[in-house]
Amino acid sequence: MRAGRLLVGMLAGNGAAVLLFALEFVLFSVSPESALAVGLPSLLFVPFCIGLVAAWVWRPLELGIGAVLLHSMSCLFLGLIIGTVVFHEGAICLVIVSPILYGGLVAGALTGRVWFRKNRDRANLCLAPVFVLAIVAEPALRSRHTSVVADEIRIAAPPARVWPHVLAFKPIPDPPSYWLFRAGLPYPMETTNDGNFTGAHRSCRFSGGAAFKELVAEIDPGRRLTFDIVEMPADPELLGHLDAHCGQFELRDNGDGTTTLIGRTWYSLHVRPVWYFDWWTHDIFHAVHLRVMRHIKRLAEIQT
Repeated sequence: MRAGRLLVGMLAGNGAAVLLFALEFVLFSVSPESALAVGLPSLLFVPFCIGLVAAWVWRPLELGIGAVLLHSMSCLFLGLIIGTVVFHEGAICLVIVSPILYGGLVAGALTGRVWFRKNRDRANLCLAPVFVLAIVAEPALRSRHTSVVADEIRIAAPPARVWPHVLAFKPIPDPPSYWLFRAGLPYPMETTNDGNFTGAHRSCRFSGGAAFKELVAEIDPGRRLTFDIVEMPADPELLGHLDAHCGQFELRDNGDGTTTLIGRTWYSLHVRPVWYFDWWTHDIFHAVHLRVMRHIKRLAEIQT
């Protein structure tokens, strides 16, 4: 009986999450710009609800804090399996979301452990409106998040030697050093272009056959190359999570035979909470930039 109730609690909690995401899908289909449609897919709020629902089912078991932490972990594993099967989430995405999912789930389960104790009806009546208000108010405070990641590297070569490798470069021979690349996240391999003029097609090719299709938006030979990202690969690690809009390479002549190469990427983030996922997004884009820019540096300095 005990094991059965624990399992039912896990299933009920994750079932509530599926219903929340189904509600999000319906709201987005009806009104993509509504506050609820923008705000509901919070990967802090949703696991909190999973833990809260599970705690309600588990309440007769009177679990201790240690047991709540342990069974919340089992609940998380079940949720990750559901996310893989139902939402087709990629393995790297699940690695990234696991810490915040577990934190939110534990917070909800511990809150429910206190909330659903016997002889707390009056306290529950007081807390219920606060909880409902938080659910309703949270989405209204959200908006689309856009940002830019910038990195720079110093190259012991003048801009004239660096520029050709900014336009396009052959495959990078080095194995990836960034841990998520080694774990399976696609990483940049080479860049091709169809011409050095505004409107020219470019392609940034990643491992696993993924490719970002681009169009040159601005070109100032020896100084700046800006390109719009017009098509992203249909990768489960990216779809529905973020959109990369634009990239740029800027070359600054340091006046001493060296060049400062700056790489920038502009993007929009579609998952919440922003503070958590924006940190991951910046970290990944930094790794992408530096892998490409270090390769450009090596190619330019070989010629000197």
